[in-house]
Amino acid sequence: MIKNSIYKEKWAPWIVLILRLVIGAVFVFSGFVKAIDPWGMLYKLEEYVVALGFDWLSPYLLFCSFTISIVEFCLGVCLVVGAYRRVSVWLSFILMVVMTVLTGWLLVSDAVADCGCFGDAIVLSNTATFIKNIVLLLGVVYLLRNNIRLFNIYSHDVQWIVVVITAAYVLIVAVYGYFYQPMLDFRPYKVGMSLTGGDTATESNNVEDIVFVYEKDGEQREFTIENLPLDDDTTWQFVERRELFSENAEDRYAVGLSLSDNGEDVTADVLKSDGEQLIFVYSQMNDIGVSYTYLINILDDFARSVGVDVLGVADASNDEIESWKDVSMATYPIYTCDGTNLKMLARGNPAVVYVKDGRIVWKRTLQSINAARVEESINENLEMESIVADYDGENRLRVLSFSYVLILIMVLIINRSYRVYKISALLIEKNKNKNVTLQNENKSETK
Repeated sequence: MIKNSIYKEKWAPWIVLILRLVIGAVFVFSGFVKAIDPWGMLYKLEEYVVALGFDWLSPYLLFCSFTISIVEFCLGVCLVVGAYRRVSVWLSFILMVVMTVLTGWLLVSDAVADCGCFGDAIVLSNTATFIKNIVLLLGVVYLLRNNIRLFNIYSHDVQWIVVVITAAYVLIVAVYGYFYQPMLDFRPYKVGMSLTGGDTATESNNVEDIVFVYEKDGEQREFTIENLPLDDDTTWQFVERRELFSENAEDRYAVGLSLSDNGEDVTADVLKSDGEQLIFVYSQMNDIGVSYTYLINILDDFARSVGVDVLGVADASNDEIESWKDVSMATYPIYTCDGTNLKMLARGNPAVVYVKDGRIVWKRTLQSINAARVEESINENLEMESIVADYDGENRLRVLSFSYVLILIMVLIINRSYRVYKISALLIEKNKNKNVTLQNENKSETK
């Protein structure tokens, strides 16, 4: 028994260190990819709300998207550096219990295709996610009892500084991803990729079937190409065209965008392999405010003035598109497209994508484009790239991340230097007192 106890005492700190680093790294990565793409996390939360029937939570989902990413990242950093050794582990335990129960429900119900734990960076099946959470939960349980066996890198006096700096870093990343575009793009439609799917398309295009949605007397019904309503039956009104893809989640986006006009596939005619195009992306047309119309229209004017074709793509019915055209006075054509593909193409609603020779050059949320800069570009006869000259997400992320790590290192050096100074001062004071005591004793003996 004594030998076993000694053995446990010897290896426990090493086990704690490994678990801290592994679990902390998972939390940091999970929080980071969520913060990079807050829109993606928002869409995933919307799927959960629909599946659970908690529609009343919808107004708070954006706040939840930001909060979850910040909390996960901060907990991960705290575990790695040993900050708040008791609180961080208990919060991690609560988080893992909730996530394990949730992913267990997903495993049984399959209500959501994947949990979204790692955003679009790594897509895990519900089974793999549940197993991963069980393993992490067991690791956190071990840390509940043993985390204090290992020292922390930062002293108690500066732990709050580490957390504040970390939260600020993640918040900046998330805000940038929400108002512009993700600093790192893990989606299929990256800048430089072909918009028509030429980079990744397969022979079968991974499309298993195509269905057409028609409406009659307020009822919507799906038809295949073989049993479409007869042309002389005008009681059925076309709503939208949907593509059914293979089960492989990655294959869903390998075919590129597929555009329809009144049920007819016009992709090959609309998306060009040469020339320039400015595309307005309406992933949720009903949620777009009229206030956006001014900026959309001056962008339309600017694009046409420099010889760029303009079009819109929307996940909407024909009636919704016509209504939007009336409200916004749009003169450009708007085509229907699968909503999930549109959200993958560009974050934000609405968003703008600039394409040159069939490949994506840049994309932005509409709210991030400065109307004054567009007007200035029109007056000075500048090119389309001029309106996004300030956008370089990856470079900004490198600078921001380097600054964050540098600040943490500086805090550590100052913190440890101060502790070394305090210890040295205590030792000097102790030696001084000891010398004084010895001198007094020698004087006493001399007398």
